[in-house]
Amino acid sequence: MCYKLQRQMRKITVLFILIALFSVGSEAAVSKKKPEKKSRISRKYKTKEAKYQAAKTYYAKGAYLSAAQLFEEVYPLYMSSREGDTILFLFADSYMKNADYLMAAFHFRDYIRRYPQSPRVEEASFLSARCYYLNSPVYNLDQTDSRSAIENLEFFINAYPQSPFVETANGMIDTLQTKLARKDFNVAVMYYNTGNYNAAQIYFSNLLKDYPGTVYTEEALYYMIKNSYEYAQKSVESKKVERYQMAIDNCLRLRALKADSKFLPEVAKLMADAIKKRDKLLENK
Repeated sequence: MCYKLQRQMRKITVLFILIALFSVGSEAAVSKKKPEKKSRISRKYKTKEAKYQAAKTYYAKGAYLSAAQLFEEVYPLYMSSREGDTILFLFADSYMKNADYLMAAFHFRDYIRRYPQSPRVEEASFLSARCYYLNSPVYNLDQTDSRSAIENLEFFINAYPQSPFVETANGMIDTLQTKLARKDFNVAVMYYNTGNYNAAQIYFSNLLKDYPGTVYTEEALYYMIKNSYEYAQKSVESKKVERYQMAIDNCLRLRALKADSKFLPEVAKLMADAIKKRDKLLENK
């Protein structure tokens, strides 16, 4: 048994070595190609000054990949000069304008770290947060990036409360919160439609708590009332009073939120029936 185990271990070790060698070989091949690609652009320009001017020209024309490549190449040559500030900022901005948002955010943060006294630090901080916002996916995908964007935008607002970018940042946060609310609303409705009343109740409650005042608040309350009412009807006797009461409370909550809600006629009937059934259950105790 020991001999067989040793043979298996040797095979596994050889396999890992082959995988590692293949990976190294692949990386080496990629690394060999990159300098060739860089040299095709940069070999036209013989001096750092010529490369810097070319980078700015590419940037102005909207050729952001070429601009970024040249900015990256000349930055170490200008790092300690006054041009270094501008080069690194435009380098980060080139990534953003090319829709490579996470790389742009990284380089904007690097800019803030390297030039903390620059008058552009505030703008770089805003643009870094904006990159996370722009990287936020459609509502039905994983929303980790949206939450990260909200955190970065809130950090910016707290750091620069008087900034002219604050109003825009707040608008971005509202948009992201509406997206998150939409995702949670759709999940809650899905649970309601499939009769998973407890899960639906949790999602609707969390949505109203976490994202108050969104366009989904009114409809979420409407579904929450229906969910509580149907949940009560299908509950064991000991839970019915509590769940009918939950439906009644949410009816009153919807009425207080929007007195002219299109859902109120239906909700009023559910509320009247919930009160009637709750009272009957209390009488029979």
